[in-house]
Amino acid sequence: MTLVAIARNEGRHLVEWLAHHLAVGFDRIVLYDNESTDDTRSLFKALSPRDLRLRRVPWPTPPDASAQILAYAHALTDLATPWVMYLDPNEFVVPLGHASMADLIATLPDAVASLHVNRRRFGASRREGSADALVTRAFTRSAPYAAEAHYQFRTLARADRIAAIRSQDVLCRHGRRILSDGLIFTDTSETSADRVTFDSVQINHYPNRLLDDASARSPEHEGTENHAIRAFDTAFEAEYRRLCAILGWEPALSG
Repeated sequence: MTLVAIARNEGRHLVEWLAHHLAVGFDRIVLYDNESTDDTRSLFKALSPRDLRLRRVPWPTPPDASAQILAYAHALTDLATPWVMYLDPNEFVVPLGHASMADLIATLPDAVASLHVNRRRFGASRREGSADALVTRAFTRSAPYAAEAHYQFRTLARADRIAAIRSQDVLCRHGRRILSDGLIFTDTSETSADRVTFDSVQINHYPNRLLDDASARSPEHEGTENHAIRAFDTAFEAEYRRLCAILGWEPALSG
């Protein structure tokens, strides 16, 4: 399966994000670089020749259209895998109770065209470690289960069935649209479902990762500890160390 994202100036946290999604089993990661002025280009210049799963596509902002939707559509023209998922660089997929995303996909019958995954929002309350700590280890408390933000979802779909692309969703020509509980759902908007479920997969969302503690702290995020992502520590650390070694970085793995 291929992971597709569009980003601008996300270099600070990209290595962690790339390592995580390689660790959970994505076969390809394609990043559309929307006019970044940071080190995004140099990161991929170093990493891509050593890991052909990683690809950067320069992507300027068009004058009268959505750079995001055009990038998502473009990804389908050169896709090498049967499944595709669209994420933002502050979102981390966590397949709960599965060894990998491939194991999760193996549970989906052919009748399912798309799996829509609720986001679990993590704030900055009780942030652990320094400002340079790994995002997934610095933010461990999520909003309450039924928080409004958790109705939002992202989409994993069979690429050959996609008929239309929306900002955070796709529409397929045929097949069932389900949430992670396996049941058909109704979307109340292009990004929100009719219920929250974290049955077999969740997306950890870290919207405040670039802010300092004072700016990021919010009562909404005084929720509960959630360490589901730590189930992939061994695989993640191996990928993270490997990418850091290519870049000549010292891995920041405390916590």
